[in-house]
Amino acid sequence: MSETTSHPTTWVAVDPEALAHNTEQVRARLQGGARLMAVVKANAYGHGLVQAAHVFLDAGAEWLGVSSVGEGAALRGAGIDAPVLVFMPAAPGECDALVAHNLTATVARTEHVSWLHEAAERVGKTAKAHVFVDTGLSRLPADEAAIDVIDAASGLGVHVSGLYTHYGPPGSGAMAEGLDLFKSGVSARMFGALAEDLRASAGRRDLIIHCAASALLLEEPETHLDMVRVGTLLYGQYPAQVKQRDLELRETFELRSRIVNIGTVGVGARIGYGGDFRTRRETKLATVPVGYAHGLCMLPESIALRARSCVKATITRIAASWGRTGRLPSVRIRGLEAPIIGRIAMDHFTVDVTDLPQVELGDVVALPVRRTAVSPDIPRVYRPFGEC
Repeated sequence: MSETTSHPTTWVAVDPEALAHNTEQVRARLQGGARLMAVVKANAYGHGLVQAAHVFLDAGAEWLGVSSVGEGAALRGAGIDAPVLVFMPAAPGECDALVAHNLTATVARTEHVSWLHEAAERVGKTAKAHVFVDTGLSRLPADEAAIDVIDAASGLGVHVSGLYTHYGPPGSGAMAEGLDLFKSGVSARMFGALAEDLRASAGRRDLIIHCAASALLLEEPETHLDMVRVGTLLYGQYPAQVKQRDLELRETFELRSRIVNIGTVGVGARIGYGGDFRTRRETKLATVPVGYAHGLCMLPESIALRARSCVKATITRIAASWGRTGRLPSVRIRGLEAPIIGRIAMDHFTVDVTDLPQVELGDVVALPVRRTAVSPDIPRVYRPFGEC
């Protein structure tokens, strides 16, 4: 029977038990007493910023990581008082809010420190910061040595509590990129040694040193240092380049909607804008009120423009014009797969449910989607998947 509840027509189902379980799996891999920073940027990878943060902290995370001052302020507004690191350096106009909300800034140069000092003077509170050291990724390059930034902060009363860097997947650039090709983690270990020297030079044994994210957490335990920043693993996914995949991760996220119409079209019917799909048989169609405005089947532009993706898309369009569904994205209805046919519109799409005769109006549809592309305006329903 179809499900009729007070749920919205379209929602994101988030399993808090799965999030907590994944956090426990990650914590069990930490080495040498390293702390866990749960990364909740981009609306907690689409899961809902505040709800996810509460789950991670309850499960043992000690820090939270965000991209912007606005995200950090939202956590504070929800009553969360755990340490929060803002990964992007704050602009001058954001520094007052950063200091007022007791967030920890990222600084990469002395100008960042000066802005924080001025904000602290205005707000009447101490500014906090971690110094970022570029080790080859070149996303936050600086022309000043980290020790000079630390000294500038000390002179201006900005409290530096940490020192960190970040590494991307292979090929992103690193301190010892050539050596990393033969033995992964060399650059991270070099950073650890450099950071220890900086800590000693600054006379600051209390500085928190961190460089490892999800990939290094799994594959290079000696790089865990004082803290590990973990995002994607907490949400039940592995980084694409990681070979070690022995955590028992659980699925945490599912975009869901409901069938709002069912109807039948004849042989040769063209489906949707452009008529890209032509039916080869009498076809039963279900309409679902979700489209690309909701993030359905969106790809990063860098991937979408790759030659392989273009060839694949061309083959898929040719197959669709002949009514073939084998290469098309699919949804799940009542535990069974059904192909999306025709172009995805802004606010809806159609599914071929000819082979699912039991499908009814109001049935729940689970959709493939890029999590961070799902609008934060769509409700997040936190409930174990086994209960919904």
